[in-house]
Amino acid sequence: MSIGIALKAFFAALGNKDKATQIDRILRGQPSDVAAIEAKPQEQPAAVPVTRQPVTKQPEPPPRDSAVTLLATLQREARLVDLIQEDLSQYSDAQVGAAARPCLQQCGGVLQRVMGLKPLLDAAEGATVDVAPDASPTRYQWIGEGTATSGKLVHHGWQATQVELPTWTGDSADANVVAPAQVQAG
Repeated sequence: MSIGIALKAFFAALGNKDKATQIDRILRGQPSDVAAIEAKPQEQPAAVPVTRQPVTKQPEPPPRDSAVTLLATLQREARLVDLIQEDLSQYSDAQVGAAARPCLQQCGGVLQRVMGLKPLLDAAEGATVDVAPDASPTRYQWIGEGTATSGKLVHHGWQATQVELPTWTGDSADANVVAPAQVQAG
């Protein structure tokens, strides 16, 4: 029975400062103030202040898809969409070629400026190139059958070294406009 009382006293002293003081007084032979302890409300653990985590705002997707921006740039600077959408069957090959040349040259300039296009391999077509067995199929496309680790370069491939598209600043309602309708004043 005394072990049970000792354990109760131990745990009471451990969790309550007032009871620990009273138990200490009793152990020293001093009178206890049990009525004051019983009348005093139990201490409540201090409330932990609730701090709100800052809400991380997700960046909103751009109002215009980058593909539309690139197409609008090619249309604005080279009139590519006009050439592609034109009914070419009514023109001779010479006329189509004459119209396509400046358009294609301007498209090349736009792509070079915006994408920084460069050959994927610095080897001449027809040169023998080595291909690692675990090479990415995105970088190397085998033509023909075989399991070789080298072959003749047919096309050097292309890669973009940058992507610097113009930033869309228009209204969301106009985000998919590739080229404005042109109206002559009258």
